[in-house]
Amino acid sequence: MITMMQMSSSSASASASSLAPKFYYSHNNNNKNKNKNSNGYYYHFYYKCGMPQIHSMSSSSRSSIIRTTKRRQILRLITQRFDLDRNLLLHRLLNFFSENTAPRSSSSSSSARNANSIVLRGITGHTSPSPPQCSFHKQDNNNAISRWVEIIRGMFQSMDLGEISVSAYDTAWVGLVPSLDDPTSPQFPKSLDWIMKNQFPDGSWGNEDLFLAYDRVCSTLACVVALKTWNIGHDKVQRGVDFINKMFSRIQLEANDYMPIGFEVVFPTLLEDAKTLGLDLSYDSSIVTKFTKERTKKLERLPLELIYSRPTTLLHSMEGLHRTVDWKRLLKLQTKSGSFLNSPASTACALKYTKNKKCLDYLNLVLKKFDNGAVPNVYPVDLFERLWMVDQLERLGISRYFKCEIKQCLDYVYKHWTNKGISWSSDANIVDGDDTAMAFRLLRLHGYNVSPEVFENFKTEGSFFCFEGQTSQSISGLFNLYRASQVMFPNESILKEMNLFTKSFLSDKQKKNTIKDKWVITKSLKGEVEYALKHPWSQSLPRVEARHYIDQYGVDDVWIGKSLYRMFFVNNQVFLDLAKADYNLCQSYHKKELKEILSWNKLCQFDKLNFARQKPIECYFSASATLFAPEFSRARVVWTTTCILTTLIDDYFDVKGALDELVLFYDAIQRWDPQLMKTLSNDGKILFLGLYKTINDISKQAFIAQRRDISSHLMNFWIRWIKSILVEAKWKHAKYSPSLEEYMCNAKISIALEPIVQSTLFFLDELVSEEQIMHEDCLKIMDILSIIGRLNNDIQGYKRENKQGKLTSLNIYLKESPKLAEKDAIEYFKSSIDENMTLLIEEYLRDSTLPTKCKLLHLNMAKILNLFYNGIDGLSSKTAMSQYVNDVLFRPII
Repeated sequence: MITMMQMSSSSASASASSLAPKFYYSHNNNNKNKNKNSNGYYYHFYYKCGMPQIHSMSSSSRSSIIRTTKRRQILRLITQRFDLDRNLLLHRLLNFFSENTAPRSSSSSSSARNANSIVLRGITGHTSPSPPQCSFHKQDNNNAISRWVEIIRGMFQSMDLGEISVSAYDTAWVGLVPSLDDPTSPQFPKSLDWIMKNQFPDGSWGNEDLFLAYDRVCSTLACVVALKTWNIGHDKVQRGVDFINKMFSRIQLEANDYMPIGFEVVFPTLLEDAKTLGLDLSYDSSIVTKFTKERTKKLERLPLELIYSRPTTLLHSMEGLHRTVDWKRLLKLQTKSGSFLNSPASTACALKYTKNKKCLDYLNLVLKKFDNGAVPNVYPVDLFERLWMVDQLERLGISRYFKCEIKQCLDYVYKHWTNKGISWSSDANIVDGDDTAMAFRLLRLHGYNVSPEVFENFKTEGSFFCFEGQTSQSISGLFNLYRASQVMFPNESILKEMNLFTKSFLSDKQKKNTIKDKWVITKSLKGEVEYALKHPWSQSLPRVEARHYIDQYGVDDVWIGKSLYRMFFVNNQVFLDLAKADYNLCQSYHKKELKEILSWNKLCQFDKLNFARQKPIECYFSASATLFAPEFSRARVVWTTTCILTTLIDDYFDVKGALDELVLFYDAIQRWDPQLMKTLSNDGKILFLGLYKTINDISKQAFIAQRRDISSHLMNFWIRWIKSILVEAKWKHAKYSPSLEEYMCNAKISIALEPIVQSTLFFLDELVSEEQIMHEDCLKIMDILSIIGRLNNDIQGYKRENKQGKLTSLNIYLKESPKLAEKDAIEYFKSSIDENMTLLIEEYLRDSTLPTKCKLLHLNMAKILNLFYNGIDGLSSKTAMSQYVNDVLFRPII
């Protein structure tokens, strides 16, 4: 067995790709030099995770840990050997692999190697090989992406009941339980050992990532009560008492938004326990008086008999009433696992008073999971973890890497779905609106059958809530109810009502600048709410949302329970690094494609058509913001070229061509004969020839993609569309005013969505049959989309088109209803757009003959239209889309 001193520097040059994933998941038995190539790397890992003690281990002991391959075995071995916090280790492990798989520039790599060598030399007395680094280029970026994807897949594979940080507060209550055999000794001495070893230098206990006085004071008070009860750690008790007395004044200055769950119940109780034990605290402090009164008020609103009758959220904080309640009467309200609403503290208190075997089994289960005597503030969190992990990956734009894993997660959630809702845990015996909203939205969007009537359980007197009996609203909870309300089918009145309430609530909070949440401290909840209000789901493009959320995503977001905690599979550096790398990688492909598009546009001489809107970049943006994955390159090109052509030809018919020439142009298109373009003007020739060559090229590519000739379909899309805009040109020339019904019948075609969408759907890596193209399902979803597009265009473009002498649905409607005000007509058509969006969402999500990718293409086109026409004609404007375009196409994420 080689030692660290014997390792050559060349052994550290093994690529990161051959090392990082193997430690985390599997062992490559084919690598004959595995120890030789990896000891330096893992030595660095142990040091980064706070374990310099590994230097004192024997080579055989060190290598035995390195050879351990299963993730849980690794965590258990290391935490037991070094007595470390398991979840802190997991957090550091994720950050370590993220740091050491990221592509780096050569200069930064050199600096990192030197820094690592200096640090390790200071610990061990000699220089050890530093972990291998990557130089920055596309291949390294692809390799890093592959490694991050494997790490995240490993997270999915290891999912059980939840990865969550431990809580000093709950660990203290577990440590308070006397032995069931000998009440003079503790039942869980390892919990007391953990408390003894985890006091902070300032004398406190609590969350180390974020200092909040509420959390630190309550956790510290619980810990000193536990140590004093067993008459151990006298110096630690005194330091804890000193800290608490200093913090009483600071608590009064801290925002109530960040008060831990049940604080007003458990804090006064712990003070009474401390007083009984003779701890020297400022019991006459105004803050003590304040919370004692608040506890009294809360209990007056909640009669004790109600506590015994059915599960309520108070079960989670029942330790705050441990002298008051009849614990044996409460046993009937245990969860299946034996807990009191998944709270180790409350369950420990129940065990203390009842010696109930199910309580003991639950606590042993949790202690076994977390190894070192510490427990979290809530467990299990299996539904919460799965739902929020899927949501994060989707919002970050990287969910496509994990389709199978996401399906397994949602299958698991759906198995626990009820018509009353769900909770954070499959074991919980109450439901909450926050988890129910997240589950409803994700399950519905992934095709599961869930009814919105579930939200009747979270409605009262015109408002909505997350927990029955809550005294204040949660911003994040109502934010998720708002998001859920937007995946609405026709006639789902409960979702419409929920949308109105939550949107009004969030808008009011935004206006007052009071967006602080009582359940989570995020990097930018304010930014998330702002984006969601400005871009409802019906106009939020995948890449626009991903770009925004990457900026908002907090690696170190902290959640608020009875103490602060972190969810390692929900917020971590690996997610963020993968999202950034993927975004930049896709953007690099998009830049190359756009360059080719602009060359094509110039080659076709479209840039010489001065009468027309020149929008090649905006057209490509609409494709890349939705069909962003590298494998959809051809689809993006088809989308963009057809979008450019429809824009140019539409302007040619609107403002340039005389009616006689437009008839000739249509005739040439209908016959698909270049000889007929000779009589056209130069502009007409440019357009005909560009269209002719482009559609012929698309036909050839489609033949390869679909394994059959679909050229007749492509030509028919264009013939139908050009015929419709010729009809409008004839109406304009004859000054004919059709009825609204007659106008819409033609205008659904003239909006030009069919040539773009239907041409693109042949390039989505799906075989689309003749029957599917002609089926009612395809025709229906195209019809709905066309109505949405036409009304959006008419609302924003009717003034411009009035000047051009063109008809719109708006001016026809106003003519047919002369007493109607313009703003009322606009609201009428906006309402019609909303109704058609519900129809489109239903068509997208219901089972039909059309492949899901094809239906998604229609939905994304509707979102594009809603965004482009949100208060302005974004396609005609020179600046309206510039911010989105720059973010998606040109500005990489640093």
